[in-house]
Amino acid sequence: MVNKFYEKMNIPENCNVGSTIFKKLFYENGTLTSSDKDIFTNDIEKITWKYSFKEENLNIKRFKNEELDYEEIALIEVLLFKEARYKKICEIVQKTIPYPLLIVLMHEDKILLNAAYKRINKVDNSKNTIDNFAYSKWINIHNLKDNEVSFMNSIDIRNFSFINMYKFYQSFVEKLNLLNASSITGDFEALKDRDIGEVNKLNNQIEEINSEIEKFKIDINKEQHFNKRMDINIKIKKLEFKKNDIIAKLNS
Repeated sequence: MVNKFYEKMNIPENCNVGSTIFKKLFYENGTLTSSDKDIFTNDIEKITWKYSFKEENLNIKRFKNEELDYEEIALIEVLLFKEARYKKICEIVQKTIPYPLLIVLMHEDKILLNAAYKRINKVDNSKNTIDNFAYSKWINIHNLKDNEVSFMNSIDIRNFSFINMYKFYQSFVEKLNLLNASSITGDFEALKDRDIGEVNKLNNQIEEINSEIEKFKIDINKEQHFNKRMDINIKIKKLEFKKNDIIAKLNS
């Protein structure tokens, strides 16, 4: 199923690696808790280093300065037994493998994409600092929504920036951010010409509001007093109105 995604990326054959990454790597080089090890044992079936993007195989210049090291980008595929703890899995993989990573999680007929910007840790050069994580929603490859079809048609790497490896990576992350915003608006194409900074800002505001609403919904289920339940309901309604205003800005 994931081959459809890779076909859309149009990755040259000389970028193929296809090497299994054994869980032992994470046990030995990561700082895994017993809970983390439980996730790797019970949730992950297989981890594969699928592709490597670098100057030698894509003719894209490396990018390195005091803050950033984008000499090589690895695409890592993670086949899951269970999907629930995918965020923790991505965090562990991103923190353990020093390269800039694109992660493709697979579970049944679905894939989920992850990226994370990394900076050089000035205290310990052997480690990276991760600024933020970007996740798609789960995508059913055999039942794509309209915005997902548009996203899949946009990820041909020949259309990414070839200025340097950092810009190349940034191209994918921007597509991922547009996909996330279009999951709200329903229209990927309409967002393509928008300022990506503005799209990200509005999308982040919506995500924050969604988190607040979820917390209030948990509170209302616990609350026994009618008046307090009404107060929480009013707060939820206000947040929903605010969210709709932001969605309108995304659509405008």
